[in-house]
Amino acid sequence: MNRPKPLPRMLFISPRFLFPADTGGQIRTSQTLRHANNRWFDITLLSPPGDEQKYGTELSEVCNRFVPYRPLLGSGRLRELLRVLFLPLPWPVPVVSDFSLHLKRLIRTEVKRIQPDVVVYDFLHQAINLTTTKPDPMRVLFTHNVEQEIFKRQMSLDGLSALKKWVWKNQYQKMVAFEKRSVCRFDRVLAVSERDKEIFQNWHADLDVVSMPTGVDPEQFSYAPPDKGMTLVFTGSLDAHQNIEGIGWFLDEIWPLICQEIPDVRFKVIGRNPPQSLVSRHSHDDRVHFTGWVDDVVVEARSGAVYVVPLRVGGGTRIKIYEAMALGIPVVSTTIGAEGLELNPSEHFLQCDDPVAFSQGVCRLLRDRAQSLVLSQAARTLVEQRFGWGRVAKVFSEACQ
Repeated sequence: MNRPKPLPRMLFISPRFLFPADTGGQIRTSQTLRHANNRWFDITLLSPPGDEQKYGTELSEVCNRFVPYRPLLGSGRLRELLRVLFLPLPWPVPVVSDFSLHLKRLIRTEVKRIQPDVVVYDFLHQAINLTTTKPDPMRVLFTHNVEQEIFKRQMSLDGLSALKKWVWKNQYQKMVAFEKRSVCRFDRVLAVSERDKEIFQNWHADLDVVSMPTGVDPEQFSYAPPDKGMTLVFTGSLDAHQNIEGIGWFLDEIWPLICQEIPDVRFKVIGRNPPQSLVSRHSHDDRVHFTGWVDDVVVEARSGAVYVVPLRVGGGTRIKIYEAMALGIPVVSTTIGAEGLELNPSEHFLQCDDPVAFSQGVCRLLRDRAQSLVLSQAARTLVEQRFGWGRVAKVFSEACQ
């Protein structure tokens, strides 16, 4: 009797515990691994510890073995990170915060123990933990952004103090050097869009880069026609700088224009850890509601008649747009918000970059329910046919073989 051929072995290194999967990076990584594990690869996952008991089922779906490691600092230890900022180090703060001697030792141990066919480092920052081992398996870098773009866009925003401009410029220059140097150290780089792939290859023409699509789960985000109410929704972690900046800009510059046109409009901001400064600044307006952490984003978002993505900084691709489209909520987004996604403006979403155009786009969809429905149906058809996580995992797995 012929035994089935064993699957190739993957050692996957994540900078964050993957659950709850409530950020774009966690969603992309966990869904990709879930669809690749035990189908394309036998996966061992290394990440910082989390609530392993609560999320035991989810962990068993994304990997066959989980090994926790200790980060050196961790993103939440503000005092240490500020100290790093002013040290004469060549690396930007987010990179230093992901450094771990414990992880480097674990990688060597696990490579020797399981002899993986491929080691995948998740996010550029993990390149600081890149380890040479003998025998050396294929090494892949899974990028979720062009990191230096985030710093460059933040540095270019109006209204920054001289100190903040200096900080962002300092960090941008360090990230440029680190990113351009690091991508060359891997056998293959995974990019989340053709646009990101072109940027990497413009730096190094011979760099081996594979472009991966962004995905969505059509069953989890089941379709319904747009709500007929007057509620705008946004979803995203509000401890992420790009989301804080975007919501602040929306509420300061765009929201007043919408309220002038449609006084009974409402805005629901769905996301964990909204900063108190942002909440307090708009506490006088009972039409604006910050939900904080919610158990089910899908349930909360379904009340939305229009989904807004007012992002002016950031990189990579926004999974939240595909999720809104799958749900049937018509989307109004900036160019940066929809960057890298295979979408046609005016066919799948409305693209607006200045406050007046953005407010007009939102008001048009609230008033013209026929156009709203056409946009909703076209967007759902697109993501359903082309952007399931199974397809994403197949591209990922083939690139890692």
